[in-house]
Amino acid sequence: MAYSFDELINTRQSCRSYSDKPVEKEKLEELVKAVRLTPSACNSQPWKLFVVTGEKARFVKDALQLMGRNKFTEDCPAFTVFVEKPATLKAGIAEMVSSQKFAQLDVGAAVSYYTLKATDLGLQTCILGWFDEKKLSNALGLSKSEKVRLVVATGYAVDGYELREKVRKDVSEFVDFIG
Repeated sequence: MAYSFDELINTRQSCRSYSDKPVEKEKLEELVKAVRLTPSACNSQPWKLFVVTGEKARFVKDALQLMGRNKFTEDCPAFTVFVEKPATLKAGIAEMVSSQKFAQLDVGAAVSYYTLKATDLGLQTCILGWFDEKKLSNALGLSKSEKVRLVVATGYAVDGYELREKVRKDVSEFVDFIG
């Protein structure tokens, strides 16, 4: 698509109407490459991704269906599960002397890179934090030290899907310029 950065951040939105058209493996690989370039505390890269497609995606869809939520994911053809891994020694030491949980922040940044790259590739995404973590952890064989942080639904929007106008706070509501 080759968007400018401003076009990219204005075009990216959460999709809730997916086509069942499969996402090409090459595009999924491009998304993973974008995550690889995400900055992280002490370059720890504290994430592991599970890209799940086709019939195998059933367990992800089942884990997303909590209390009637996320029904729109039924037609979505691909999901990337973002797992937080324990911080490396240097990042872990930094967390001990700071109140920041760098690994959580790093996973959030990785999700941002992923979703922006998806938009650039003509794909739609929706970042999901409402899921049965135990079900996902068991299905993926995660250790107790690994935590499912987010699931990103990834695919093509249905025909006729339109970009919504973004409703956001005015800049004056969340920034103070000092100096």
